[in-house]
Amino acid sequence: MDAVLSEDNIFACARTLILEDGELSLQVSASGIKVRFPTTRRIAERMDVPHYYVLPYFAGLETQGFLTRTERVGIFTTPAGTKRLFSGMSDAELARIKAVCGGELYKILLAAGK
Repeated sequence: MDAVLSEDNIFACARTLILEDGELSLQVSASGIKVRFPTTRRIAERMDVPHYYVLPYFAGLETQGFLTRTERVGIFTTPAGTKRLFSGMSDAELARIKAVCGGELYKILLAAGK
């Protein structure tokens, strides 16, 4: 196993996968901005652990209000999860996000993440 499992490492892995894809999928509502999170299988593959190892961490993140899962729709951050996702990004990672989504949306996302 390459990575130590923790909630912080799950978020770090998600950031890496989002940046590698160069794609950011969002849901915007009156309650805030939600970001599409990589699947549990994709996180497990990237972290080189069996899929069932990451499931309790995702359940914990859901219980704590950082993620929401909807069957056949996907996993999204909650507004609190969006804040956690962006607050953990380095300046280089944030610059890559800005390149993907453009200046105006970047400012909105950065404000949501603070």
